[in-house]
Amino acid sequence: MGKHKRSFYKLLMKTGWVKPQVILLMDGGVCSQMHQYLLGALYQEKGYEVAYDISFFETWGSDLQCRFVRNFDLIKAFPYLKLKESSEMAIEYYKRKYYYGGNNSGKRIDDYSFLTFTPPVYLGGYYHLPPDIWLKKFRELYRLSDGVLDKGNTEIRECIAQKPCSIAVHVRRGDLAQEVYSYGKPATNEYFSRAIDFFKSNHKSPFFYFFSDEPEWVRNELLTKLAIEDCAEVIDINGSDKGYMDLYLIAECTHQITSKGTLGKYGALLNDNVHKQVVLCDDATEYPWKNLFYNPIYI
Repeated sequence: MGKHKRSFYKLLMKTGWVKPQVILLMDGGVCSQMHQYLLGALYQEKGYEVAYDISFFETWGSDLQCRFVRNFDLIKAFPYLKLKESSEMAIEYYKRKYYYGGNNSGKRIDDYSFLTFTPPVYLGGYYHLPPDIWLKKFRELYRLSDGVLDKGNTEIRECIAQKPCSIAVHVRRGDLAQEVYSYGKPATNEYFSRAIDFFKSNHKSPFFYFFSDEPEWVRNELLTKLAIEDCAEVIDINGSDKGYMDLYLIAECTHQITSKGTLGKYGALLNDNVHKQVVLCDDATEYPWKNLFYNPIYI
């Protein structure tokens, strides 16, 4: 943005033609988008004007390794949501004048001071929220909607519904296949084996549905070690461009085995009940989730 445009936008704000806003950067997969939208909803509750910068999906639109696409899928997954997209002029001006990077480095901010910010402000990065506030707002905002799944996924959902004990197994690979500071070490084959054994020992006729950004790796490197060929299926009809459909199918399952990342956990929360069991990795990066589920099991 040139100097004249910046001066013009400053004049619009000063004269009240443009109302000061909270602008939030939106990026990543559908779960990151859900989290960022949720944060914006908290500011809206205070009566602030909120808009979202979704330019990431045009300028970058992939994971950290540039292997898997990241589309703006939030409204596809939850078509009832209302989202105001920020203008290019506002984005450039706010990033120059009112940018706050927060925990853009991947570190969590636990003092929650960003929740006291008032407009004008541009929030980039990721923000860890108080669990009770986050869970309440999550349940208010997000619900499974009819008409989201295509024909193939609808058929899979119907098959899941027919199973007396369906277990969604999320195997996050891609840019989390190696240790990442904010996520810790990836879930191991041994972890999945112990989680599978838990459900086989405690439930009658469990059937395991595997969801992964690398389904062939799951077939060749994981399933061969689990000995559950007669009660398992790898769901591979959704690439990273349709991860929100995997999210819906995970939510349809009775229980969930999660890995690093949020897809399995968000799926569990989307269709939560007091009897649902959610398995998580037994390490420090996953402990903050324990207060969000009725029956978290760390293995």
